[in-house]
Amino acid sequence: MNRKPALQFIVLSLVMSFILAGCNLPTITPPPDYAPTEAPTLTATAEPTLPPVTATPALHATVITATNQAQLAPVTKAPASNVQTLNWSGDSSILGVISQNQDASGNTIYSASLLDGNTLAVKTVWAAPEGGRIVQIGPDGRLAAVISADMRTASMYDLGDGDKDVVEITPQYTIGGLTFSPDGKYFTITDMDDMLVSLHNLLTVSDMKVYNGFQTAAPVFEVGFAGNSSTLVWKARASIQLQDVVSGAMGAAFSGEDFFGAYRLSADGKVLAGAADKTISGNFVPAVTLWDTVSGNELHTLVLTQPAQSLSFSPDGALLAVAAGNDVQIWDVTSGTQLVTLSGHSAEVMVVAFSPDGKTLASSGQDNQLILWQVLQ
Repeated sequence: MNRKPALQFIVLSLVMSFILAGCNLPTITPPPDYAPTEAPTLTATAEPTLPPVTATPALHATVITATNQAQLAPVTKAPASNVQTLNWSGDSSILGVISQNQDASGNTIYSASLLDGNTLAVKTVWAAPEGGRIVQIGPDGRLAAVISADMRTASMYDLGDGDKDVVEITPQYTIGGLTFSPDGKYFTITDMDDMLVSLHNLLTVSDMKVYNGFQTAAPVFEVGFAGNSSTLVWKARASIQLQDVVSGAMGAAFSGEDFFGAYRLSADGKVLAGAADKTISGNFVPAVTLWDTVSGNELHTLVLTQPAQSLSFSPDGALLAVAAGNDVQIWDVTSGTQLVTLSGHSAEVMVVAFSPDGKTLASSGQDNQLILWQVLQ
């Protein structure tokens, strides 16, 4: 779906100009024990063809590090309202933006925009089918994953090929979520009825494997890839646990004093970051805790003045971007010290995301601004 440059800006502004609306999940009470007896029914309308996206390297930008982060500056801005997620393509050439808005009748509308990762020029703007919820844009920079309004069907649309519906899966359970692995090989679908998650090969929609083992009394949970392709991350309220994709073995469990509002796993899988209020020197304050995922030990507590809405590790795991209040903070993971505060938004920052090449940090806030931050040579 191509647009001329002048029309691109108008379309993006219109599609992303409504008021944020919520999306409620059903209340689910997980059974104490479960042994899967029937595999979900998979129906693929066609095998997706996923040619690599042509790379558009960031001109005059260098990799963001602990030594040059003070030089970070906003290099590109674009209007974007009610952004839910920012998904970079694996080669950093495409930034996928998912927004949740309302039309004039109060109906919730999810839209996906594919933007040039360097200039934010609009390549594609697409609205989900009626009632559909767009949950993620794949690392190929093309596939948009949609869960139907009744939460019974998961579909993928190729936004690089006429918005073609290339995969449709209708399991016999309530679908809670869908995530892509960062390496672009797999995707997961969450079974909300029985507290399971299934793993699928992205190209063939086959080789399904079902995982369970997470224990919680919480009626609502999340599970899927969260920054690392070899690990699944389970989260419910104030509890997070990791699971190895190959063996299925459950790893260390991590707990907070309050509900986790955001969490992220480093690309190498060694560090987990979880944002939740915490008691520090007798005061209950916003914080981000960093844990060693192998030992389960706490590495650092990052004390904040505002709750963290979003977290993102740099590709090498050395830096953590934190959306807190109207600012984006950059923290050194090894020392647990704050390096710089990026003040470019005039309202609360809701989403942050490092690009896979480490040269760009994207942020979006309630000021309806999407900003790309870079260190220019």
